[in-house]
Amino acid sequence: MPDFFKQFAGRLLLAVCVLIGPTAAGCQWWVGRPPSERLPGQPAADIKPAKSELEPAETVSADDKAVLATDDPRFLDAPRFLDAPRFLDAPRFLDALRSPVADVRLEAVEAWSAGRKGTLPIELVDLRTDSDPRVRGAVLKTLARQRHPKAQQYITAALRDLDFQVRIAAIGALGQLGGAEARANLEEMLKDRGELIRAAAVSALDATGARRPVSDAAADESWRVRLVVAETLRGYTDRAAADLSRRLLDDPSPAVQQRVLAAMANWPLEPAGPILLGAMEMSTYSTRKTAARQLAARWPPAAEFPVEGPNGRRGEVLESLRNRFRQQFGFVDRAALPRGDNMPTDRSIRPITAERIEQVEKLVRQAADPGLSKDARRQAVEALQRFGPDLIEALEQIALVRMQVLPEAVYREVLPCHGPDFRALDRLRAEDVPTRRRAADELVTLTADRPLRRLAVERLACLVMRETDQLVWQSVLAAAATDPSEPSSRLAYAAIGHPSPEVRRRACEHLAAHADPRHVTVLLPALDDTSNPVVEAAVRALGATGRLDDTKPLERLLGSNNQSLRVEAAAALVRLGNRSGIAALARLAYSNDPKVRCRVAQSMGELADPVFVPTLIRFLDDRDAVRRAALESLPKVVAKDAVDATGRQPASTTDRVAFWKGWFERQRRTASKPRGTCLENW
Repeated sequence: MPDFFKQFAGRLLLAVCVLIGPTAAGCQWWVGRPPSERLPGQPAADIKPAKSELEPAETVSADDKAVLATDDPRFLDAPRFLDAPRFLDAPRFLDALRSPVADVRLEAVEAWSAGRKGTLPIELVDLRTDSDPRVRGAVLKTLARQRHPKAQQYITAALRDLDFQVRIAAIGALGQLGGAEARANLEEMLKDRGELIRAAAVSALDATGARRPVSDAAADESWRVRLVVAETLRGYTDRAAADLSRRLLDDPSPAVQQRVLAAMANWPLEPAGPILLGAMEMSTYSTRKTAARQLAARWPPAAEFPVEGPNGRRGEVLESLRNRFRQQFGFVDRAALPRGDNMPTDRSIRPITAERIEQVEKLVRQAADPGLSKDARRQAVEALQRFGPDLIEALEQIALVRMQVLPEAVYREVLPCHGPDFRALDRLRAEDVPTRRRAADELVTLTADRPLRRLAVERLACLVMRETDQLVWQSVLAAAATDPSEPSSRLAYAAIGHPSPEVRRRACEHLAAHADPRHVTVLLPALDDTSNPVVEAAVRALGATGRLDDTKPLERLLGSNNQSLRVEAAAALVRLGNRSGIAALARLAYSNDPKVRCRVAQSMGELADPVFVPTLIRFLDDRDAVRRAALESLPKVVAKDAVDATGRQPASTTDRVAFWKGWFERQRRTASKPRGTCLENW
């Protein structure tokens, strides 16, 4: 039929619809037809939706009807949909979900997520496997927000998505979804090699309220992960938050220290004051300055602190400020308060006063005074046993702040009455090895729920110095694994000299988890250890410190006959800013041992330096294990996953390999190679 007759027939049919009324079945059939079935030449603006599609029709403007009817792929304007959420029921909305234009599908999903609640259309749920990663990520968030019955199943499956951003979106969706299964999946993601994945998992776990794994992540090797842990302190001011803030203020990264102080900005003065006073004595200038400014803004006497003054002068002023703060507010140390179901809420916590500390100190002196009678000393011990729940806080002030030695009677007869950790510590003094092993294992179990108190760590460090059993040592190091304090470091320092290679290796791992340039002097001798696993652990710990004035001991290891050790030494040098490590890894990439090549690929992903891209691309033609390691490392180095030239996502490992190779070739052909980009060394 010629176009003229088609247009004439279309206009005639429209005229009939107008004459017989908009509720006629025939007109409804015409109006409801999709744009692809309209007659040629029929303007979209002339077609109005049927009344049944937009109830109640009288509340919908003609302009809004035109929006729904238009063929413009940008017709899904999200703010307009939010103004009229009933549009989400219209057939045109479902057409948008099926649109070949990814931007239209994306806006449709986001409009539904922001504009209404209720049963999700099957067309929207099906987009979880969409070809566009942005759409897949938006659907995952919508599934979690709308509590879809199969949200857990679909989101968990997306954790294995080939696209990095989709995996990040899935992690965030699990945090929004919550529940035991979601937490378990998120805790598993904390073991991922990618630091950005681990950081996203920490943030999601915090959203679910799972504070223990978030606190444990403070020991992560990546400062970016620890930065997210510090950010979570904004939402809490209790004992666990105070303990975590102290740990993170000891972090080797100044950025993490600054984030802790920023997170504490809105804390009440009483719990924040002692922590800020502690931060004011740190060697990092920026942290010291920020802490002093923050405290002075809420407590004017802190303005007297000379941030840039001599060490001696700063120490004098700081001690004076501590005494004045204690006199005015008492001493609030939530890290010393007992935890449990009966722990008081923040508002009900009573700070320990200077008078209470003086009472405890007087009783401690009486219990240790050899000039008093045995009965008098016994009465002092019994008075300490009955003192109350703030006894440990007072004893920590006396022992750790005022640096007074507590008598053995306090550790053996008083403290075991105030907590299972001190009871286990008391059994570490037993003569028989099995009893000490059981006591050390109990400490490991106890630290699964909460970290050891500072006074308990101090006591532990003193007790195990004379320990000879390697199993007790291993359990002790496990119990102190998440504790970054100085007594824990002393434990590790002592363990490095233990006869057991396994104990020495775990000691190096502890120092790597709590990196500090002060560990260098202890770790350097471990490079001459007779056990290769110990040397490798020491090398990793040295690399984690972030600073090593003389890297020659590590450079010498690049000539070792042990290729695994050479990989660790090269990676450590890169972390320390020594570029010779890059060349060493490039040479090791040609090793005849596939296990070494696999470890090289993993290290390149952990270091995330764009200079490694060509080597990782070459690994795509290697053995399966090496190829998989390269595929895992490339998104970490490039910060995105590969797609083909049309933006299509890979559907298999073969596709991923082909897409990465294609991407690499396109970069080589088209990039202008500006200075400072990843193409600079290709």
